Amino acid sequence: MRKFLVFALCFAVFLPPAFAKQAQPSLPDNVYFRAMQDEMNRTLKELRSPGSPAPYYAAYKIRHALTLSFWASLGQMRLSSFGPEENLSGVTILGVGSDKNDQLGFENNRFSYDPFGSRNIPSSYDGIRRDLWNLSNSEYHMSLDSFVKKQAYKRKKELSTALPDAVPAPQAAVFEEAEKFDLPDTAKWEKIVKTLSAKGKNVSQLDNFEAEFTDNHWEYYYLNSLGGAYQTLFHQVTLTLFARLRNRDGHVQSFYEYIPISDYRTPDEKALEEKTDAFLAEMLERYNAYKAESYLGPVLLRPHAAAQFIESNFVWQVENVKPLLSDLYEQDPHAGSFREKKGMRVLSNVVDIVDKPLLREYKGLPLFYMPVDDEGVPSQELKLTSLGRLRAFPLSRRPLAEGHESNGHARLSSYSYPRESLTNVFVEPKTPLSEEALQEEFLAMCRDWDLKYCYELETYGDSTNRAWRVYAEDGRRVPAYGLDLKNISTRSLRDIAAAGGEDAVYYTGNADRPGTIVTPSLLLEEAEILPVDAKPDRAPFVPKP
Repeated sequence: MRKFLVFALCFAVFLPPAFAKQAQPSLPDNVYFRAMQDEMNRTLKELRSPGSPAPYYAAYKIRHALTLSFWASLGQMRLSSFGPEENLSGVTILGVGSDKNDQLGFENNRFSYDPFGSRNIPSSYDGIRRDLWNLSNSEYHMSLDSFVKKQAYKRKKELSTALPDAVPAPQAAVFEEAEKFDLPDTAKWEKIVKTLSAKGKNVSQLDNFEAEFTDNHWEYYYLNSLGGAYQTLFHQVTLTLFARLRNRDGHVQSFYEYIPISDYRTPDEKALEEKTDAFLAEMLERYNAYKAESYLGPVLLRPHAAAQFIESNFVWQVENVKPLLSDLYEQDPHAGSFREKKGMRVLSNVVDIVDKPLLREYKGLPLFYMPVDDEGVPSQELKLTSLGRLRAFPLSRRPLAEGHESNGHARLSSYSYPRESLTNVFVEPKTPLSEEALQEEFLAMCRDWDLKYCYELETYGDSTNRAWRVYAEDGRRVPAYGLDLKNISTRSLRDIAAAGGEDAVYYTGNADRPGTIVTPSLLLEEAEILPVDAKPDRAPFVPKP
C-alpha cells in the first residue's frame, strides 16, 4: 500500500489584488523539489525586464517516466522493441502582472497556448536547475509578449475588467511516497508475447498479428509559489493485441485489443491465451464482414465504444468551460459546447456521470489519482449530472462569474496551460441490466422499429470496422465494417435507453494528462449510421509467403 508523507490544506488570508503569501509546505527531501524550490525563489526575486511587469506567480511540474515496451510478431521478437527507457521532463508556468490582470487565458498567435517544456532533463540537481532556469527565461519572454497583446485585445473588444483573471483558492500539498521502479520479469513476458503472437500464424487471412507488452511507471512532482504541491505516482501495465486483416472485399483493416494487466508479476497466462484465441476467432469472422448500409435505429455500445462515445460527446463538451481570448478566433474552438447549459437536460436519466479524481484504483486496475490540481487546489469529486441535467462543471481559478470558486479541476499538459478538465469519469446506471436482460431489451427495440437487424459496436469514432449486425429475429451476430458515425452526436446522449451491469476501465489521454472513463454497455434508442465511402486497397502483386 502506498503511503502519504504529508497532507496540508492551507487557507490563506487573501489581500487583493495580489495573493497573500503563505508558508511553503514541508517538501519531501528529493532532488526534484530542492531544484524546483531553489529556482522558483530565484525566479520570483530576480527575473525582471526593465519597464515590464514582474512575475507574481510561478509553478513547475516534473515528470519522471520509466517505460518498458517490447512486442513480437507471429512468434518472433521485433528488433524495434525498447526499454527500459527512462526520461525526465519539465514544464514551467509564470503569471506576470497580478492575479487581477495577467497574461494567462489568452492564446498568443505567435506562441499559441503551450507552456515551455523540456524533454530529457539531466537527472541531477544542477541539471534540473539549469533546465528550469532556461524554461523560466523563455516562459517570461513569451508571457510578456502575451501580456501586451492581451491588454490590447481587451481594449479593442472593450471587455469588462470587473472580474479578476484568477480568483483566490485554498492551496494543498499531498505527497505520495515514491516507490523504486520495479521492473517486470522481462524473460517471462517476452515468452508470453512470443507465444501469443505465434497464434496468429493459424489464421491465414491475417497479414500480420502482434502482441505488445507495455509497462509505464510515471512519477509527478509539482510545486507553485502559493503553497500548492504534490508528488503522485501512476503505474500502468497493458498487453495489446494487433491484427492487420485484408477482408474478402479487399479492404485492409487494423484491429486492436487492449488488455489491462492488474498483476504483472504473476500473470494469468491461461486467461491471456483465452482472450487471444477469442480475438483471433473474431478476426476470422471479420474476414467475411458485410459493409455497412445506411441505418437509423437502436445501437448497442459495448464498454469500449461507450467510453469513446461518452468522451467525445460529454467529457469534451464540459471541459475548458472558460473560453480563451484570442485574435485567432471569435469563439474558442476548444471550449466545451455545454458551458452555457448548466441545469439543462443534456443526458438520459438512465445514468449519472461522476468525476472521481481522488480514487486510486478500481477493480484492481490503476486510476489516475489527482488529489491536488495543477493550480495547487485540492480536487473535489463532482457529480456532473443528475436526472439527466447538467449540475456541475470542472472549474479552475479562472472565473466564470462573480462568486466563482475553483473545485480543483485545472489540469496542465505540455500542449496547454492549466484548463478545466476531468480525471476519472464514471458512468453510473441507476438500474443496471444483466447481459441477458440488456440483450433482450436491444432485440425488442429492434423489433419495435420493424428492423431486420440492428448494430452493436465494439469501438466508436468517426468510422469503425469493429461492429456487428445483430438480427432481430434470433439474435444472430454477423460482423460489419465501414460504419460512418459522424451523425452520432451530443443529441444521442439523451437517447440512452438502458445500461448494462458490467463496466470496464478505458484509459484516455497520454503521459502528460492521463485519465480514465469507467462505463458499462449503453443502449441508444436511436442513432444514424452511414456507410464509409472507401474503396478497396490494391491487392498485393504476389501473395504473402
